[in-house]
Amino acid sequence: MQETRGLGRAWAVCMVAALYFFYIFVQITKFNAIGNDLMMDFHMGATGLGALSSAYFWGNVVFLFPAGLMLDRFSTKKILAIVMWVVILCTLLFSYLNNEQTSFFAFFLIGIAGAFGLLIPLRLASRWFPSDKMALVSGLIVTVGFFGAMVSQSPLVWLVNHVGWRAAMQWNAGLGVVLFALMMIVIQDFPQGVTRKISQEQATSWSFLWYSIKQAVVNRQNWLFGLYTCLLNLPLFVFAIFGLLYLQQIQHLSESQAAFVVVILYFGAMLGSPALGWVSDKMKNRKIPMIVSGLISLALILGIMYWNNMSIAAIYTLFFLLGFFTSAQVITYPVIAESNAEEIVGSGFGMGSTLIMSGGAILVPLFGWLLDLHWGGQIVRDVPVHTLADYRFALWMLPISFIIGIIAVMIGKETHGEKIV
Repeated sequence: MQETRGLGRAWAVCMVAALYFFYIFVQITKFNAIGNDLMMDFHMGATGLGALSSAYFWGNVVFLFPAGLMLDRFSTKKILAIVMWVVILCTLLFSYLNNEQTSFFAFFLIGIAGAFGLLIPLRLASRWFPSDKMALVSGLIVTVGFFGAMVSQSPLVWLVNHVGWRAAMQWNAGLGVVLFALMMIVIQDFPQGVTRKISQEQATSWSFLWYSIKQAVVNRQNWLFGLYTCLLNLPLFVFAIFGLLYLQQIQHLSESQAAFVVVILYFGAMLGSPALGWVSDKMKNRKIPMIVSGLISLALILGIMYWNNMSIAAIYTLFFLLGFFTSAQVITYPVIAESNAEEIVGSGFGMGSTLIMSGGAILVPLFGWLLDLHWGGQIVRDVPVHTLADYRFALWMLPISFIIGIIAVMIGKETHGEKIV
């Protein structure tokens, strides 16, 4: 009975912590719902929208590694309280801003706070669950985050259409206050009777800091598997920002249909994350599910790019399957947990996540730039109109990325679901 209560507490702590990742994902993917409004209000094109959305990713990339180091050194709950309020206040501030430059700064700060979005629940999970459950738990944490992406599509589009994008962002900030209260009630740093393996004095020493940095940087597992997740993650970022434009302009869907397709993409990822994590745990193998899923994802994105005159059912199916199989990227997190010493797991997550979010910071703006590079200059109602050739030219970034990611996993070391350090 005591073990059951302990397990229930573990799930409660980690799933409520995952709500921070959920809230961060709302901030990452809300551009689909407000993109057209921002283009009109801020008088910018696809390059400008891509650059504005990249502010979040640049904040992430700058702070992800320090975030991991901080989570190994200080209270996870106290850090969560601080960064949650940063996101709430910056989201509220954004609703009152009128230009691209100040909005970029607000999103940059959200990006810094968002650096802790996945790391906080993963760090708690590494303390509350054994290694052989980490792929499943990681998958469920990511599923909670992806639900945030779903909320920021059709539901947010509906809210924006009814109250305007500025009021919708104020409702967004209000949601954050509610989640903050729940987190402070439920979350605690360690299970009862468990403490940090090293003393607080040791954890906050300079020698431990440099040790953490060195071990995280020289561990090639963090680099190889982080690169895989960075590259398999790209469709979720690209279609979260440019998906509505692509589906409306090329597939001739309505705004609500296009938003639902992006929801389907994230719904596939929500189901795939725990499913493929469970498969990996049961197989006691990390690499095979990642490689097979990468190859299937490659075939799916090529189908999306070159299958002409797709029915709406075919579009739903391809995007669902793309979300499902690219979610194999969640297996990276247990690999990193298994490939780094317990006292520096947060630093390992930070190193891997820096690579992961670099894709958003560098490659999402690159997608917008490639789109404009191939663009003929047509504008309708202040919104750039791109052709199928324009999108295919930019989308080739995805299959190339998948191939590189698959090669990275092939080079990496198999952990078989056990600590290898």
